[in-house]
Amino acid sequence: MSFFSDPSALVLIVGAIAIVAFLVHGLWFSGKPENRKLNKADRRDDEIRNSSEIGKVRIVSTEAPLKSDSAATDSTPPSAAPSAQPPVIEEIPKEAAAQLAREQEQKKLPQNIEINLVAEPQNPFRGEDIEALCTQYGILRGEHDIFYVYENPQERVNEVFRICSLKAPFYFPQDMAGFTTPAIALYMNLPERGKAASYFKAMLTAVDIFAAALGGTLQDNYHHPYTQDMLQDLENRLQEYDAKA
Repeated sequence: MSFFSDPSALVLIVGAIAIVAFLVHGLWFSGKPENRKLNKADRRDDEIRNSSEIGKVRIVSTEAPLKSDSAATDSTPPSAAPSAQPPVIEEIPKEAAAQLAREQEQKKLPQNIEINLVAEPQNPFRGEDIEALCTQYGILRGEHDIFYVYENPQERVNEVFRICSLKAPFYFPQDMAGFTTPAIALYMNLPERGKAASYFKAMLTAVDIFAAALGGTLQDNYHHPYTQDMLQDLENRLQEYDAKA
């Protein structure tokens, strides 16, 4: 019997071939890097996932200093932070909004605009001088014995401003001879929009005429002096008031 016909010899040869093939396979794949996805069914993958050596991934900004691990662990995750509630906006009814606008407008501008011309203490204004200026510039004596300026003096309509004495009882006597007053007031009610600035300019013109002829200083109702800047500011506000007509 030959060697190849012996069954035990065949078993030895097949076994040797299998051993050689196994060694070659192992040497070939041991030099290559392993690149595979984790397999849930693989016990080694379970060990990797459950390993205590693998920590949580944290994103650290390069602009802020690094925080300790304890601070990162104790910090509240963004998902747990309370969400900011949007502000509640209440709608104001149209009537209430219009009333609020009117109130705000009234706060900006007084309903009565007054400029007082105050004489020097030892040199009060003479009644005859006041009456002469009023006659010269078409300022009419009217109701309650005070003087009026109108848009239409012939018909006495569309009142612009008034002039009264600041000496009680605050009107001018019919006979101005011998009458004196420490101050006179030029004042106007806030007119309808579109006329306020022009009315105010007319009153300023009269103030300049009386101040140039009689002397004195311009003051408000609180005895504070009026400056040109204050008068200009008031005129600007009246122009804004007119612009909303």
